[in-house]
Order: sequence, then structure tokens, then C-alpha cells
Amino acid sequence: LAVHWIEAFERFDYVVVPSGSCAGMIRAHYPQLVATDPDLRSRMLDACERTWELTSFLVDVCGMHKPPGDYRGAMTYHDSCSGLRELGVRDQPRELLRAMPHLALHEMGDARACCGFGGTFAVKYGDVSAAIADEKIAQIAATGAPCVAMGDVGCMLHLEGRLRRLGDATTQVMHVAEVLVHEAGDA
Repeated sequence: LAVHWIEAFERFDYVVVPSGSCAGMIRAHYPQLVATDPDLRSRMLDACERTWELTSFLVDVCGMHKPPGDYRGAMTYHDSCSGLRELGVRDQPRELLRAMPHLALHEMGDARACCGFGGTFAVKYGDVSAAIADEKIAQIAATGAPCVAMGDVGCMLHLEGRLRRLGDATTQVMHVAEVLVHEAGDA
């Protein structure tokens, strides 16, 4: 997969990834997967330098300070483990969200705490994964915000699935990209 990725994406000036765990896998782990091939490793490292998580790209590369959307209401933000720990993505999504004049960002108790997904971890240790998600959901609820945004598709699937299984049909789960382009009046 790493070889296929480099062949598909090395020709681009930038590769922008909408999921912190995917961007983290590429930047932090793909070079190790091709470490025995010096040429391929060099190509991979070069392409990894041009690979960005979405909000980091918008803020750190493009210099975006005001997103185009007009989300109206309160929300909280969940940091994905990989985006936060492997890529240092923490302030960028908050900077963009805080720049939206009608959005009230309510920080949860520990936005940096894991949601419990972790890929196969959620399958192998379902009860532990659900318990971790329940803690995260309690933190979301404590903010009073009707919406939680995040930048990782795995976290989104896990938390929204757990919310619905617990009977919460109202807490909205959105990808930060959806929020940044959300227009007033959108459902």
C-alpha cells in the first residue's frame, strides 16, 4: 500500500488528507515501511514533507484565518489521537472554528483523550472501546454543545455510532471540513 501510495501521489505539490489518522500513518509510518529501499525511502520522505492534515494545510500552508462558512451555534471539538500526537494538529482547527463569528466553541474537559476507536482495537477490545467512548460522550455532553466536530473519520464513525446505540439521536457529529463550509440554514 505504501508503494502504491508513493506512486500515486509523489507527483503532486501537496497531498491534503481529511483524516488525522490517515495523514499520521502516511507521514509517521510509511517511511518505515520502505526503509530497506533507499531510493523508495527518499521518494517517500520527500512526498511526506508535502502531505498535510486538512486544517494544518489550511492554517500552516495557506494562511487561512477566516473560513468561508457561517455555522451558527455551539459546538465542541475532539482531537484525534493521530492528528494530535503524530502531526501536532491541535490549534489549527480551533483557530479556524474560533474565526467563525456565529460559532461558539465550548471546550470539553479533555479534548485530547482518546475516543476509544483505534482501528482494530475497537474490534479486539469492544467493551473497553465502548467504555472509553462513553467517557468521551460524557465530556461532550458536559459542554452543553449540541454538536461535536473532529478531523478524523474513524473517530466520527465510532462516536456517532456509540451515541446512536446509547439512544442519543440529537447530538450532531460533523467533520471539521463540513463546519468550515457550512452555510447558515443548512441542515
